Amino acid sequence: MDRSGLPCRANPDCEAVFAVAHQDSMDALREAIDRRNAHELEVHSYQHVATPLPGATPFSQPAASSRRRGRRRNEELNVV
Repeated sequence: MDRSGLPCRANPDCEAVFAVAHQDSMDALREAIDRRNAHELEVHSYQHVATPLPGATPFSQPAASSRRRGRRRNEELNVV
C-alpha cells in the first residue's frame, strides 16, 4: 500500500486518500481532515467518534522528581 495522505477511515476497501497540500502547514492539515470527514459523511454516512484512551498518557504526567544520589549528610557510612 503506497499512499501519502489521510486515508478514509469508514471502509477499509475505500481507496480515497486526502493529501495534505503543504506538509509544514497546520492549516493544510486541517483542510485535508475536513475534506476526509466530508467524504466519510457523504459517501459512507460515517461520523468518526474519537474514543478516549484508558488511563493517562505519559505526556500528561507531572515531571518526575529528581533522585538524589549518594548518601545524605546525616547518614553514617557503615565500615566493616
